[in-house]
Amino acid sequence: MTFTLSDILAWEQKYRIRFINSISGYKAVHLIGTQNGSGQQNLAIFNSIVHVGASPPLIGFIMRPVTVERHTYSNILETRCYTINHVHKSFVKNAHYTSAAFSREESEFEKCNLTPQYVNDFAAPFVQESKIKFGLTLKEDILIKENGTRLIVGQIEHILIDEAVVEADGQLDLEVAHDVCVTGLNQYSSVSKLKKFDAAYVESLPDFKVKERSDSVVFDKESQSYSASLLPYGTNIGAPRITETGVVAWKNTSIANFNHTFSNKIESLKKNYQQLINEYQLNEMIYHAKINFEPIVGHVYHLYVDKNEDERFLSLIPPSSWKAEHLGSFRLNHEKIWELVSEGNG
Repeated sequence: MTFTLSDILAWEQKYRIRFINSISGYKAVHLIGTQNGSGQQNLAIFNSIVHVGASPPLIGFIMRPVTVERHTYSNILETRCYTINHVHKSFVKNAHYTSAAFSREESEFEKCNLTPQYVNDFAAPFVQESKIKFGLTLKEDILIKENGTRLIVGQIEHILIDEAVVEADGQLDLEVAHDVCVTGLNQYSSVSKLKKFDAAYVESLPDFKVKERSDSVVFDKESQSYSASLLPYGTNIGAPRITETGVVAWKNTSIANFNHTFSNKIESLKKNYQQLINEYQLNEMIYHAKINFEPIVGHVYHLYVDKNEDERFLSLIPPSSWKAEHLGSFRLNHEKIWELVSEGNG
């Protein structure tokens, strides 16, 4: 599909907002804590936090146009300070609902069951549940004329962090912190590490035209891991063979036929074993899911993901009846083995 600017502007507004919010990919998600001069607390979720500089330590975020009342913005202008708090799996649902349109007199801390935390004489509240949080003072409020948004730049004055997430070189391990990220405005995902590279220098640039591994190396591109050790059969090209020891023609023919038959049997064994592994993994997934009833042999049940609780559960409700993420439909046979009936949408 290809779209032009005129196509995009012609889309239905909510569709366009969701699409453009998602197209930039995964974004970090944070809670910004503020209070006004009278001590009224406010907490709001943002997905536009960016690093501006380290000397001095500056962090920025985008504030939407102030064509309507923005409690976070007015509080920052009044007190000149605010906090930024990482969001973790344990309270992502609470954090999401801080985006509701509460009145100025209502505290999102109270409404969403989150705990305000204060440090020394710093006026803005931190989120006690967060393992990584920092307090900032306002340095710049920059208007972006094209659409009326504002870039708010603050200097870090206080950092509160769980030492378990800080690596020896100063890098933070956000997977240990159970951080979450977001696509669009409401689709949250877990953070997991893929790979850590050395610093990039021209002098040590890899030759990207040369294969990093030969074709005979078993490497799973999707998971970016070597998988040979997980397979129960040999994966190298040196399959068992019988070589000829004489010059008699019938031996040559017989050996060739045997090697062909043996190779076919090896491939059949590999295929059957992989099918068995797949069946085992499918049943392991279902039996580890949440099941609140005793399934009946021969009946079809449906497996879903509860994103709020980050767990799978089995249900009688068909996927056509609701919009939960459906992993598939399964039937329990008389051997108490689950069989796939249909693929899901997850």
